[in-house]
Amino acid sequence: MTAEKKLVQYSGEYLQLRRAMGHRLARHEQILSGFFAALAATGQDSITVDSAIRWACAPDGATPCWWAERLSAVRGLAEYIHSREPDRAELIPPGAIAARTVRRVPYIYTDEQIRALIAAASALHPTVRALTISTIIGLMAATGLRISECLAMNVADLDAGNNVLAVTGKRGRPRLVPIHPSTTAALVHYRRATTALIDGPDAQAFFLTFIGTRVHASSAEVAFRSLIDKLGYAAHPGTRRPRLHDMRHTFSTNALVRAHREGADVDATVSVLATYLGHVSPVSTYWYLTATPQLLELVQAKVVAAQRDGRLP
Repeated sequence: MTAEKKLVQYSGEYLQLRRAMGHRLARHEQILSGFFAALAATGQDSITVDSAIRWACAPDGATPCWWAERLSAVRGLAEYIHSREPDRAELIPPGAIAARTVRRVPYIYTDEQIRALIAAASALHPTVRALTISTIIGLMAATGLRISECLAMNVADLDAGNNVLAVTGKRGRPRLVPIHPSTTAALVHYRRATTALIDGPDAQAFFLTFIGTRVHASSAEVAFRSLIDKLGYAAHPGTRRPRLHDMRHTFSTNALVRAHREGADVDATVSVLATYLGHVSPVSTYWYLTATPQLLELVQAKVVAAQRDGRLP
């Protein structure tokens, strides 16, 4: 067995082991394949710290975060190989490439903007595409579901009688999501309307294309970007370009605004919201919350009241 094939074999074992532990490692195969090709091109048959760092930083114009991600994939493999054959892989120290993730502020939609997006989507062609995109936008705005969760929905996942959705989240984690009766009604209407327009639709998939197949995320994203451009929604200072995923951020932030307005326990609200959104920990939920003017105004009013009552210095 050649040295390159041996590394590839170790890579397969390593990825299988990590995935068995619950890691998805969606891009690792592609990253490691590129690294192996670079080693082969230079005649190297082992992993060294120098070769790994040089390769990780090779893409011109890439961000340090991307370099660090590439190196991280190689580092994990190197640790695995080092445990089997120490001479074939050096241990790569953590932090060899300094990178810090900078959170880009999400775009928070107003109620008027969401209504305008749904109306614009309803005018798309063909009719099934209009029904599908408008209903997806409405569902994400009403529930905070991820686009992947929406598109993975099957017909059997909707319990219309009890207003509940069975959702498959990240890493296949299932959860039950209560929905408003109006959301249920919209979903029921969508299925009736689309199945009446399509010959032989997919019997399982909930959201359909005009030819009756399950909708892909790329198709939904392209349609949404066309709506954003048509309506002229642009990034605010300090924010990213409006995305479909920002419906999830909008839902989360609005939930916190309502909690403040209604005098609810905010920490308890975040805990409930974490479960509803399918987060493993409320820490992830706090990441979704954005300091909108409405939220800051409500928080400031609470702080002022607490200071006036002597509950804060």
